[in-house]
Amino acid sequence: MTFRRCARMPVLLAALAGLSAQGGEVPRPAPPLNVLTPGGERLSLENLKGKVVLIKFFLTDCPHCQRSAGYIVPLYREWRSRGLEVLGVAIDSAAAQRIPEFIQRFGVTYPIGVGSRTTLTTFADLSAVARFSVPYLFMVDRQGVIRYEHPGADQIWYNNEAHNLRTELDELLRKPAQARKAGAKPPKKG
Repeated sequence: MTFRRCARMPVLLAALAGLSAQGGEVPRPAPPLNVLTPGGERLSLENLKGKVVLIKFFLTDCPHCQRSAGYIVPLYREWRSRGLEVLGVAIDSAAAQRIPEFIQRFGVTYPIGVGSRTTLTTFADLSAVARFSVPYLFMVDRQGVIRYEHPGADQIWYNNEAHNLRTELDELLRKPAQARKAGAKPPKKG
């Protein structure tokens, strides 16, 4: 490889990384998401249709992810009767071993499954080589449409995470479930 070609490679990689760090357009239909709990129970986004679903991709040893659990647990307890479901997806390599301690330490009452980096990049519509930060949150409406997406690097949103979570989830929970014909696709815009 010549010097000219080597000199251009970092610029090309930086440009590709910058483009790949962007998730899909919101709103958009949520793609399938299936994970297993450490006990082998299958958790599926498909099974939660008709509910508002907060999906949290995280690392069990991440301080920001741990703090986030402190905001989510009370909301889940308070709003589950209104149709809120929470699905945690731990993506660290030792997640299966660490999830039970995470649940106990932070009083988590929502289900947590084991995922991977690929689980997140696929769901978020990111390039496989994209750089991202966690926690990475998605809020899916009752029709299965992603209405909000907050990568961990969204500092403005995370600086007031408890208030922002409450505001966005309350908005989605106020909207009643709409009946759809079998096989009908959810709306793209809303």
